[in-house]
Amino acid sequence: MKEFYKVLIVDDEMLIRQGIINYIEWEQEGYKIIGEASNGEEALELLETYQPQIMITDIVMPGMDGIELVKKVKENYPDTEIIVLSSFEDFDYVRQTFQNGVADYILKPKLNTTELIKTLNRVTVRQQKSPTIQTSNSSVHCILKKMIEGYHSHRDMNTIQEQFPYDTFVLVEALWSKKHPPSLSKQQMTTLFKKELKDVIHIDIPVQDEGILFVTNFVTDDLQHVRTAVENCHKAAASSSVKWIIGQPFDSIDQLKEIYETNQKKLQQYHFYLADRKLLAYDQLPAQDDTQPDFDLNHLIYLIKRKQFQEAFIYLNEHIGILSHQYDRDAFEFKSWLENIIFNIIVLLGNMNYSIKELEAEKYSYFSDINDAFHIREAIAVFDAFIAKVENLVLPSNIETTSNIQLLLDYIDDHYEQHLTLKTLADHFHFNPSYLSSYFSKHHQEGFSEYLNHVRIKNAMKLLQTTDLSISAISEEVGYSDPSYFTKVFKKVASVSPSTFRRDNKTMN
Repeated sequence: MKEFYKVLIVDDEMLIRQGIINYIEWEQEGYKIIGEASNGEEALELLETYQPQIMITDIVMPGMDGIELVKKVKENYPDTEIIVLSSFEDFDYVRQTFQNGVADYILKPKLNTTELIKTLNRVTVRQQKSPTIQTSNSSVHCILKKMIEGYHSHRDMNTIQEQFPYDTFVLVEALWSKKHPPSLSKQQMTTLFKKELKDVIHIDIPVQDEGILFVTNFVTDDLQHVRTAVENCHKAAASSSVKWIIGQPFDSIDQLKEIYETNQKKLQQYHFYLADRKLLAYDQLPAQDDTQPDFDLNHLIYLIKRKQFQEAFIYLNEHIGILSHQYDRDAFEFKSWLENIIFNIIVLLGNMNYSIKELEAEKYSYFSDINDAFHIREAIAVFDAFIAKVENLVLPSNIETTSNIQLLLDYIDDHYEQHLTLKTLADHFHFNPSYLSSYFSKHHQEGFSEYLNHVRIKNAMKLLQTTDLSISAISEEVGYSDPSYFTKVFKKVASVSPSTFRRDNKTMN
């Protein structure tokens, strides 16, 4: 007889429950619905009776809400995996449920057959793995995982405390993208870490598939030794796709959950925003921009309804520029914001009678790719691809340059002699650098560097015509520190050398 994974559906809206039940052929996929509940109290009764392996629950419900329900389920039925449903605005609630052992989540606007099956399969893969970590040698790993998820027992604590005789603990984590796994396997990376830390106790905790989390225990004087070992592992792994985190030291294993939820997750957020940083320690965090985000969705809707699309896109990218420097902002919150904007823009364009068939068809792909983004650049690249599709749909090809972009171009005209880069301009104007790059490509048929060179050479031409300054002095005057490079760029733009241009175009006084 075929074995099915038993599933319980919990949501206060009957239409949502029925929609989930009817989304897929459950038994064909290996699952069986054992019941549905409209609130937390009903769910607990069904859990006691049927003890399902999986519970899919809403967060916001009357009476016992999803957060309280998750706590009670993980306390009383720790083997039941939980998938939460949420709206875009519910990320604060989702964050709390993850702190209590939730396995996964689905945004309600993303709820479709493909997304539901993918999420269920991710959860059941973890359940299939769980029996393999019940041996005595691996029980410590399991207990540590339960401690992080918040449902360990007193007996578990007695077992754990016997494992760690030293006075200092540090969490060390290696993370990588699902799309770009490292060349070394988890076992190889664990062996590498063990080789570097011969005199330090370290145990890996099975927290996620795309990463390894180690808890290390040592005497305080060995902290630098641990840091050096992590640096050596980073170099030895020789993988640009792996990011390493060294957490804040703590003095008791009892603090594991608290340290993981506060310090370690904060470091994970920093790594999401700092795409180029491959090694990050708790005491090496860059200062974040204290500019307070002030985004008004109603203003964006107003601009789109009035077909002021360029202003709308600039408004979006200004806000993305600010969010990109809010390093401790939850990555889930950032991703949810991007997904919410995509959702709202598609709805708005549909209401304005634009042909959104292609956007609708690709909507879930955008959501999925943003959700899977390992760092902020991947998420923004997906969003930019969506905005590019929208631009092609709503903007005429000969649209005039918007006022805000003109301010940026005017700034280049006024400061061309300074050290200007795409990043410095993006930071100054709170733009998304990739948006600026694409803007120059689209509207000037050239990249930013080419545009800046043209501005500088244009001003060099004026100086060559109207002054007796040397070529070297003019080079420095327009922003080039190397006269030979200035000459090379000048010839490329003007097709003649600076001296030839001066000879042929010198203005007579």
